[in-house]
Amino acid sequence: MITWSILIFLGALLVYVLFQMFKGSQGQKASPTAKTVNIPSTPPPPAGANVELTQARVGDVISIPGASSDFSDVDFTVDRRGAFEHLSRRWTDLSGEFRGERVYIEVQPGAEAQLMAITDPRRLTLPDVGLSEDALAGFDQKQDPNASITFEGREWFFESSREIGYFENEQGEGEGLYRWLFREQGGNRLLCVEKWEGEPFEARVAQRINPRDVTVFRAA
Repeated sequence: MITWSILIFLGALLVYVLFQMFKGSQGQKASPTAKTVNIPSTPPPPAGANVELTQARVGDVISIPGASSDFSDVDFTVDRRGAFEHLSRRWTDLSGEFRGERVYIEVQPGAEAQLMAITDPRRLTLPDVGLSEDALAGFDQKQDPNASITFEGREWFFESSREIGYFENEQGEGEGLYRWLFREQGGNRLLCVEKWEGEPFEARVAQRINPRDVTVFRAA
């Protein structure tokens, strides 16, 4: 009698254990499996629009927002690439045609890249900007950042004057020129006066632009 009671107890215990094991197995199957979460990556830049200015080459297209006289974008294809040099510093010169006129970009590399663009088609003489050779010689001698001239009814402060070299296609021995820069008070425009060897003085209105605002599209 006792033996049968033990057997019945053990049988019930085995059934209970098997039931719990089966229940646990079913619970594991019913639990949702871990899902892979796909975190969207940053969209890649437009094809061809991630070229550094200093790496732009002939055939590439450069876009400068709001740089024309009517504040529309200046878009031009680079057809010339040269370099300027002063002492041990060298920077890139890029040029092309926009609306039938030649435009220029000078970009100096570095942690804080600097960009000067000439998109104003005017080619001015010294009398046009109220200067003379003697006045330029005086600016050159004094190097006074507080000295200024008046042009277009605004004050333009002397910024620098120096001799620099230009290297067409970034090759050869280079050609010398002398350059004076005047900065418009409260603005980003520059008055750039140059004297190339064998050429008359010429003044151009340029502007400083944030290099991050300029886009280079690589030619196909």
